[in-house]
Parts: sequence; structure tokens; C-alpha cells
Amino acid sequence: MPSKNEELLKAKCCYEHLGGTLGNRLFNRLVELGWFEKNLSNQKEYEITELGMKELIKLGVDPFERSK
Repeated sequence: MPSKNEELLKAKCCYEHLGGTLGNRLFNRLVELGWFEKNLSNQKEYEITELGMKELIKLGVDPFERSK
């Protein structure tokens, strides 16, 4: 049986975003698909691509909506 720490690493909500292993894997996959790419002027940041914008909207996700 996994410990509490192992369970938290799988998926967790952190400041209203998906974190943990699941969040990391999901984000890496979205980068592989070309939905996000590194910001050329700041390699620590990522930007949504035009393809990513279109695909998220198709899924019903509003990329411009802010958390309340």
C-alpha cells in the first residue's frame, strides 16, 4: 500500500492547478504534442502555441479564463 507521500505525488491540486506526477506527465505530453513551447527569451517559461489554443478550445477549455 502506497504511503501518503507517494499518493500526493501522483496527483494533487496546488494553488488551483494540477501538480504531482500526473500534472507533470500531462504537461510534458502537451509539450510533445506542440500545444506548449518554451519561451525563447526565458527558458524557464512556456507559452501556449496557436495549435494548443485551438485544441484546448475544441476540448471546451477557455485558455483566457482566470481562476476566481
